[in-house]
Amino acid sequence: MLFSVAAFTVNTLLLKHLGSTGQVSTLAALLFRAVSGIVIVMLFFRGRSPARVRPVFTERRLISRGFTGLLGTACYYWTVPQLGAGKATLISTTYVVFAALIAAWILREPLTKARLGWMLLAFAGVAMLSGVKSSTFLGLPEFVAVIGAITAAVTVVLIRQLSAVHSIGTIYLAQCVWILFPILPFTVPQLDDLSPYALAILTVAAIAASYGQLAMNEGYRCLAVATGASIQMIWPVLTSIGGILLFDESFGLWQIAGAAIILLANWMIAVRRA
Repeated sequence: MLFSVAAFTVNTLLLKHLGSTGQVSTLAALLFRAVSGIVIVMLFFRGRSPARVRPVFTERRLISRGFTGLLGTACYYWTVPQLGAGKATLISTTYVVFAALIAAWILREPLTKARLGWMLLAFAGVAMLSGVKSSTFLGLPEFVAVIGAITAAVTVVLIRQLSAVHSIGTIYLAQCVWILFPILPFTVPQLDDLSPYALAILTVAAIAASYGQLAMNEGYRCLAVATGASIQMIWPVLTSIGGILLFDESFGLWQIAGAAIILLANWMIAVRRA
């Protein structure tokens, strides 16, 4: 799980670097992540059981997992250069809140008053972190980040259902395949405009994201939800520190308080789900 946190942090900061240069689109980053994931799963990754290709194209839940992965990752990749690495990642961690709501509906997990209270507190933290004026709750980038968090929550529930039947490799392969095919016609023409430097950074970022996702899935399989979630809370902290040190990102006191509230509320919800 610690390896996953480190890999996701590297991925986010590299994408922030490329986004700040204006050389790379969200679709190009998605394309590299999808291709990298497919290659790694098929050639290098060895889980408890091998990845299976056929169910990725025939099973409805795997296809759904693929498309939620496409939307959620696209939202996150788009918001990293818009909001900054730290802020985008902090908002994305609210997927824990939405996952608890969805799990109560679909998986019949109990939804207590205490958990509802922590959810409301997390939403208040998002409003504080956004830093927008009172006339609007969220700006467009913040709204897209929240949509990405909701989609990630749906993905978590799907992964929990699928992990009882399929290997980690098969589940991640579904995400990569259904990211690749819809965007391929729109992205290939952009590749000619990428510099060798951008191609190299995209490759490294994609490899980091792929191994980070596989490591996280394996971590949640081996660890209690509370333990895994508490370790994952290190990710937005590291990206925020990296954003401050490398890209001159800054947080006001109000935003720092909002970030702390998000982390605390998400961790408490994860503990209560265990």
